[in-house]
Amino acid sequence: MYKLIAIISFLLISTPSMGSPDDEDLIQWLAAAKKIDQSVPNALCKASVDVVRNQDVNLFRKVFAAIPATDEQVKVYLSELHDKYFKISYLGIDNYQIDENEALAFEDAKNSSSSLVSENAKQRGHDLELWVTYRFDTISPKTNKAIQGFGTCKLAYLQNQWKVITLL
Repeated sequence: MYKLIAIISFLLISTPSMGSPDDEDLIQWLAAAKKIDQSVPNALCKASVDVVRNQDVNLFRKVFAAIPATDEQVKVYLSELHDKYFKISYLGIDNYQIDENEALAFEDAKNSSSSLVSENAKQRGHDLELWVTYRFDTISPKTNKAIQGFGTCKLAYLQNQWKVITLL
């Protein structure tokens, strides 16, 4: 039950437009994630760290779902993300770890009870979405003390392959 409370808190903090999921939804999403081989999604999420750390446009194009953006636009986006994780909100990403037992999967994503998931799925055209939670060690730029950052790497199953739709 503690994990469900932690996940509910995390979802409400990180996705305010999602609304308040009930225990039944969370249990369903957790169970759906356990049915999925997460090795490829987890590898893509780990690659997302390298994308941001190195501001790697080529790797971004390999792991991220196709978007109508020029390389220059992607460079600007990656530069902003890099600054967030390496200068503004955090001072680096160390010891990146995926919390495998906390992943959520949204089957029939277009009709999900989560408006965030359903809108995303309708926009991109996928039926399966996976949210992989992660944590990492870092330094707070405000206090200069060690802290633990966390977030969600979001993926969609598009054209028979997993693609990242939210890097970090």
